Amino acid sequence: MLSRRKFHALTIGTLGLGPAAVASAHAQAGSKATTTWLTYAVNVEMFWTNLPFPDRLREVAKAGFTHYEFWPWRNKDIALIADLNRELGLTPVQFTASPRSFDRGIADPKRRGEFLDDVRAAIPIAKSLGVKLLTVVAGEEPAGVGRPAQTAAVIESLKEAAPIAEAAGVTLILEPLNVLVDHPKQHVVTSEHAAAIMHAVGSPAVKILFDVYHQQISEGNLIGNIRKYKDVIGYYQIADHPGRHEPGTGEIHYANVLRAIHETGYRGPIGLELSPKSDPAEALRAVREMDAAARDSG
Repeated sequence: MLSRRKFHALTIGTLGLGPAAVASAHAQAGSKATTTWLTYAVNVEMFWTNLPFPDRLREVAKAGFTHYEFWPWRNKDIALIADLNRELGLTPVQFTASPRSFDRGIADPKRRGEFLDDVRAAIPIAKSLGVKLLTVVAGEEPAGVGRPAQTAAVIESLKEAAPIAEAAGVTLILEPLNVLVDHPKQHVVTSEHAAAIMHAVGSPAVKILFDVYHQQISEGNLIGNIRKYKDVIGYYQIADHPGRHEPGTGEIHYANVLRAIHETGYRGPIGLELSPKSDPAEALRAVREMDAAARDSG
């Protein structure tokens, strides 16, 4: 791993922005942007939780990052967010298309219409913000419906949603969730199950959200599954386990995991869906240092 002094000597420019945008972001945010080997999207639902949402975006820019993600859109001032994106040089990467799906998801065939309505409602929001990824989950297993019927319901709902997403130029990303720590009763838990659903749906507008934290808890074999399912993975999120904190606080060897993600050819942002163990600045410093370690491990 690089020393902090050597690492900071390498952090010049702003990742993902041209020179004009860099200058604008510096001027507007009043901060020195930094570069990383991979691109990271700060989850502003889990960072700076004591601040109003607009101030969290300002903190992203102050910290030197250019991408972010969030969860529901219905409780937010979308016009203000769009203005702040332009002012601060920020790019939102993804948000949750169906905020009700964690407990009332598409594993229940009765929820298909509700799900499709949520996707249709999220698309103009995504377009207004330039977002290309919309997160969905299968939801909890409904009583009285067998597991094969639940999977069939997930497939059929995504098949119906796929042409809607394709026409809008967005991708739906289905996230498997762990049932041991955070989300009991969820139907789609493993990357293998999610990949089988992807193949059944058969649309380039429907992919997997591979959350490394969830998959470490659910199945392990992180690098093997990242390589095996790379063609149907559309986005990654990271956090360490246990604790769901920044890399280096738990058991996941993130230098190797991040290197493996890069070696698959993935070049999109990676979501920092993690809760800082103490100070957000320290958590982001740990991300930068792990990113440098991944870069230098090749």
